[in-house]
Amino acid sequence: MIDRPTPQTHGWPGRLLGLLVLAIVTALAPTARAQGTGTINGTVIDTTSGKYLEGAEVSVQGSGATTTTARDGSFSLTGVPAGAQSVVVHYPGLEAKTESVTVGAGQPASVTLRLSTGEVLKMGEYRVSGMKEGVAQAIALQKLSVQSKMVVAADQFGEVSEGNVGEYLKFLPGVSVDYNVNDARGISLRGLSTTFTIVAVDGTPMAGTSSQDDTRRFEFEQIAMNNVETTELYKTVTPDIPASSTGGFVNFVTKSAFDSEGIQRFTYNASLSAPATNLHFSKQGGVWGHKEEYTIRPSLEMNYARRISEKLGFNVNYRLSEKYDDSPRTTALWYQTSSATLPTIFTSTPQLATYAFTSEEKLTHREALAAKVDYRISDSTKLSLSGQWNWYDLNFTQRGPRFALGNAGSATVYGGGSVSGDTYTSAPGTISSIQNIFLYRNKFGTTYHSNLTLDHEFTPKAKGSLTAYYSRANGKYRDIQKGFISSTAIMSPGAATYGAFTIKGLDREMPVVSLTSTTGTPVSLDFVRNLGNYTFSNTATGTNFQSRPFTAIDTKQGIAGSFNYELDHFALPVKLETGFASDDTTRYILRQAIVGQINATTGPALQALVDPKYTRDVAFGFGSYQAVDPFTVWDTFKGSLGRVITDDVREFNEKNNAVYLRADVNATPELLLIGGLRWEKREMDARAQSRASQANGLPTRSKPASADLEYDEIYPSLSFKYTPRANRNIVVRGGISRTVGHPDYADLVPTITAESVTGLNDGSVTVPDPDLKPYFSTNIDLSFDYYFKHSGVVGIYAYTKDVKNYFIGNTMTGPDLRAVIDDYGYDPTGIASGTVVQNGGKSRLSGIELSYAQNLSFLPKPFDGLNVQANFTYVDVSVSDPDPSRALDLEYSQLRAVSPQTANFILGYRYRDFSVTTTTNWVSESLFGGFVAGTFVTGTRGTATLPDTRLANYRDEKLTTDVKLEYSINKHLAVYFLVRNIFNSQRIDYYRGYLPQNQHVVLPFNRYEFGEPHLTLGVRGRF
Repeated sequence: MIDRPTPQTHGWPGRLLGLLVLAIVTALAPTARAQGTGTINGTVIDTTSGKYLEGAEVSVQGSGATTTTARDGSFSLTGVPAGAQSVVVHYPGLEAKTESVTVGAGQPASVTLRLSTGEVLKMGEYRVSGMKEGVAQAIALQKLSVQSKMVVAADQFGEVSEGNVGEYLKFLPGVSVDYNVNDARGISLRGLSTTFTIVAVDGTPMAGTSSQDDTRRFEFEQIAMNNVETTELYKTVTPDIPASSTGGFVNFVTKSAFDSEGIQRFTYNASLSAPATNLHFSKQGGVWGHKEEYTIRPSLEMNYARRISEKLGFNVNYRLSEKYDDSPRTTALWYQTSSATLPTIFTSTPQLATYAFTSEEKLTHREALAAKVDYRISDSTKLSLSGQWNWYDLNFTQRGPRFALGNAGSATVYGGGSVSGDTYTSAPGTISSIQNIFLYRNKFGTTYHSNLTLDHEFTPKAKGSLTAYYSRANGKYRDIQKGFISSTAIMSPGAATYGAFTIKGLDREMPVVSLTSTTGTPVSLDFVRNLGNYTFSNTATGTNFQSRPFTAIDTKQGIAGSFNYELDHFALPVKLETGFASDDTTRYILRQAIVGQINATTGPALQALVDPKYTRDVAFGFGSYQAVDPFTVWDTFKGSLGRVITDDVREFNEKNNAVYLRADVNATPELLLIGGLRWEKREMDARAQSRASQANGLPTRSKPASADLEYDEIYPSLSFKYTPRANRNIVVRGGISRTVGHPDYADLVPTITAESVTGLNDGSVTVPDPDLKPYFSTNIDLSFDYYFKHSGVVGIYAYTKDVKNYFIGNTMTGPDLRAVIDDYGYDPTGIASGTVVQNGGKSRLSGIELSYAQNLSFLPKPFDGLNVQANFTYVDVSVSDPDPSRALDLEYSQLRAVSPQTANFILGYRYRDFSVTTTTNWVSESLFGGFVAGTFVTGTRGTATLPDTRLANYRDEKLTTDVKLEYSINKHLAVYFLVRNIFNSQRIDYYRGYLPQNQHVVLPFNRYEFGEPHLTLGVRGRF
């Protein structure tokens, strides 16, 4: 049982709310009602596209009446003096429009305003919208926003790889993407862990699942962005936003039939793509087991919108996306020696443990079908029903040789190699084995999401909304159920055959490997490439032949409602909003690993298992290599599986109830204050058990574990929007708020990591602190935006987040570790270390974001077709803890999977029917994973105390550039050619010493290439 934290009081919310109450009291002072006035109702439309324009600024000349348009382009101006009036409308990128209208006292007048670019278009020409229109839409919506937030249109950055939403979001300031190889999997907002990113669709949370990790983070790889009209990234927290939005809140706004005045519209986008390194027009073999597949893959997106009547309309969207990737890599792992003295790695020559060449082929298949029905039951009541289905299917293989040095089961033999320049040479007789590694996994799953929203206007000043939603995602790994085995490791003769292993160019793209025999005679690598020279065998306790079926299911459902009322009969306009939300989340995870005993198979019998179609270079010029066919291996040995070595089950149930009160007060015509309170009650119930039998005969690996966490808090916030009367192009926003960070699922239940090699005794356990509490953050935000007259904006955003009780892992040693092992019922054999998840001290995240976007239409021809977007983000972390030894752990915990600096530059140019778009993304060096301890971590082994020689995993900086060329033939057809990662930028990972005194130790880890440039040829258009 986890104790409930003691509620804490904060002085600043009371003071800030006092200011808000004072403003409301002032607003309630009665004033005289204007006489002889009327109302102007209207709609603003883009003449070229027929799209309703949201965020257009509408005013009446000579009066203070001003407003902005809603999503359907509508607006209403009240209190307009009776008589002839001129209505003026402004929208970024389009020419201003003035329309005359006569207003009657107490009577409504109607007007429709159509805006255009002012360009002279040929008869019948109807350009396909793109980056220019996307920039204009984003600028208009961003200026309209009350909170500090980024708004981006779906086509603002051009074509996005596979429709992956993560690739789309990485171009926003404050966003850092966590990649799995080259898949954008999770995003970090403003320097916080990906765990704390909330993703919503039309304001309701979307289910997302990981079948490998006990994490609440949303993984983007299972969804596509085909149904997204705009994306909102909230940075200032207001009472109507979940209190867990510490980093921010991502909301995807879906497409609607009422986004345009047209009765119907149809858009399409079809393309073919392939990596430049494996571009073939015929099927290629050996890519996925024994099958042949095309490396050129299709993608198709279609959207159909239909307005059946003025009250009923629907939008249907379908997307198919397939992508083939090559990802060759090299991987180096390092020993830290097995003695109790300071490991050699930190004093003299690093000792190479293994070196591997690996080819990875991936085939990603995505399908998504989405629909939305809008029904205007009456002029005051609207009903919206939306739903989407996403299918994700990934097949990936990893194959290649791995050279293992040293004897992992020995206490004395670990390399003894030497480094000369860029060449590493092992000591004679230290090659324990050469392994023929094969991994084939199939990950697939569906994601459903549905919303039902009812909006009702009780009076023009009183409106209510009620939304119910259901979302479900599942992710699975399967192998033997589909006729293949997921992984094998086949050994060659070791130290008795080989003398030394030499690698030249350890830190370069194309290293050269050579072998010598025990007599010093060179050994041809053809011996390594021939599968018949290996021996395939496995004991009942080994992992050389195993199946790993994983399953995860995430379900979210809930209901939310709001009611707002505008008070305009007093000195100051006030809008009050109150609402509630009730959310229920369930996550179920089952991870299994099944192994079996195989009699030794070698020579011709092993050659019979080879995949004859896999003959390509493994990686970086290593050459051809024989690998097994996983389907044949399974058919041959499928009777051998018999022992479950992993059987981990987890179930998490989470409930959250919230109510809030928000007040928007126009303190002056220039200053809007937004403040209020949000109360949330969170209940978490976690259950877990590692159920696999232990080698020593104990019935289970651990006892059932449980954790229950319950707490409720009040989260106040106060923010403002200030627009000087002297210059309406300036908008200053800011706010202060209190938010919460909930423990991740992995923080609530124990986990056990088995020893890497039997007899090595390097297994570990992680358990939660019984007194674990949520963390709380006090957030201060300030932003300054300047909106240019010609469709542009430049902004600077600064923030601090003072975090208390952040989650860290603290190392357990000695009696504490043994007590945990005994309490949970683990087998102490093989467990050398342990970690307890605790609350750390205090930390502060400080950041600055610079942003610029503009359509340069004011330049003389032909430069008036230029569009520019650029941004830069910098994040800094400082920490303090009563225990100084934990301060570094706290800092590393907050920086994991976060790029401290990011930059983007997007350049677009359109001249007549031709356009070009380039997108460049840069990320700085970052801490991306856990900590590697080599053979041991801090602790005791026998009677010896080991020093802290941990290594942190880092990812090097990376610059990626995409280029797209497009030619519009007419409104129905545009042809484009897209090159992704045109400079073939690689990803490089490395190790660095964890402690400051050890950070001079830098060792290569992974070097990835992604089979790029990736080429796409496509057509798109509309009817």
